[in-house]
Amino acid sequence: MMARFGDLDDYLDPGLKLTVRGKEYTLPLPSAELGIWCRRIALMAGEAGAASTDEELAEATTRARIRAAELPPLPGAERLEFEQLLLGEVHAEMMRDGIPDPYIQFCAQTAYVWIVGGEDQAERYWTSGGHPEARGPDNRATRRAAARKTSTDAASTTSSQGSTSGTSSRPKSAGSGRARRSRGRRS
Repeated sequence: MMARFGDLDDYLDPGLKLTVRGKEYTLPLPSAELGIWCRRIALMAGEAGAASTDEELAEATTRARIRAAELPPLPGAERLEFEQLLLGEVHAEMMRDGIPDPYIQFCAQTAYVWIVGGEDQAERYWTSGGHPEARGPDNRATRRAAARKTSTDAASTTSSQGSTSGTSSRPKSAGSGRARRSRGRRS
């Protein structure tokens, strides 16, 4: 007997929720055509879903905007901009709410990452602000505190020299000191 699964709507969220200036916008699930269109861009521009660093992810979204203009438009969407295609009705809602253009562009790029790479990639892109060097609002203070902690931890764990009586123990390696320093070079 064949296994029967429950309704997929019970397992998938209805879309991506983005909060902009205190208001939550829900992007609907993309149409099949939009998903295919975005994946074509990803293949042309460099896969956003395979980006391992925030910098690679940001570069992939930039290339996607450029490559989108090179693809034939989606049927019925010949006159729509990249942001309108990706945000759908949410684009018009953001315009009515007076959301600035850079915010709308960023939301559209996040939607692209979501379609191509999934929720985890979209969250990485969103929380980095699309800039790998900006990892959060408190990044500078956090990095400095971490650096101070690391340097004090290193200082407290440094071992002191055991004996200064002039004797030394033999090297544990069976080879000569010269061979040990060569870092694998063979002569």
